Amino acid sequence: MPRSLGGLRKLRVDRDVLILATPVLWGASFPAAKIALRYLPPFPFMALTRTLGLLSILCLIPFMRRAEPTRPASIRQVVVPGLWLGALIFAGYTLQTEGLARTTATNAGFITGLYVVFVPLIAALAFRQRVPRAAWIAVLISVCGLGLLSIQSFSSIRLHSGDLLVLGGAVAWAGHVTIIGRISARYPAWLLSTAQMAVTAAFQWLAVIGSGLHLDTVGTHGVWALLLVTGVVGSGLGYTLQIVAQQSLTSTRAVVILAGEALFSAFFAAIWIGERLSPHQWFGAVLVLAAMVFSELAARRGQRIQIEPASVE
Repeated sequence: MPRSLGGLRKLRVDRDVLILATPVLWGASFPAAKIALRYLPPFPFMALTRTLGLLSILCLIPFMRRAEPTRPASIRQVVVPGLWLGALIFAGYTLQTEGLARTTATNAGFITGLYVVFVPLIAALAFRQRVPRAAWIAVLISVCGLGLLSIQSFSSIRLHSGDLLVLGGAVAWAGHVTIIGRISARYPAWLLSTAQMAVTAAFQWLAVIGSGLHLDTVGTHGVWALLLVTGVVGSGLGYTLQIVAQQSLTSTRAVVILAGEALFSAFFAAIWIGERLSPHQWFGAVLVLAAMVFSELAARRGQRIQIEPASVE
């Protein structure tokens, strides 16, 4: 096998590992956010965590630049992409939070998970990207799993006024994943990650101008530690790893793996705050995991079909 081809395969494996780490980090931050929101209103919480996320990315820049020493870097390059991505993160969180205040956690959890379906739809309709049949199968399996995982009781499923807001948030998340899949390979990961988090943090700070940050509660009940987990781990590291990983993955493949956030959220919530899953929720978790495994195996099989004939020459 040629040396360059071997390096290409190693790069893909490394980024596969990164995309698998992203939902783990997001899932770990979920119970921390849930506890912190007992003491902080949503907008101050989001402003502080996005700011901490931005600061953590700035600390990582020297290490990330050494990993991409030959990539051209210009702040002007990422102004427009950063605005789009940052606005979508802000919209996703805001719509999801406002919708959650008007609907049940069950409905919000499942409807948010529908971004798994919206990503291949946006990719196919807006960008004329062909979505393989195996990817649609993985999407279908993951949606079924997310539904079972989100539903605590089948008798509690009712439509609420906030459901449309949560649905709008799901579309925003889908747009974010799709756009990153389209543009992330064009820019240095550290620059794009910094730009989107800076824009998101700016929007969040504008949103709290009227209400304030409620810093008097931050020093109580270990809230600072919870903010660090959510901001540094979930926002800073999580979104940065997503960008790096999506430089070599399709949006549809990435979103099936990112849907594992629900699985890892349940896992960490069970360990951290004692939440327990019912039998049908455990089955849903297995389906989400199965969708991730199926998506990866199908993608790797496609890579072998493309790579192996070239290695014979």
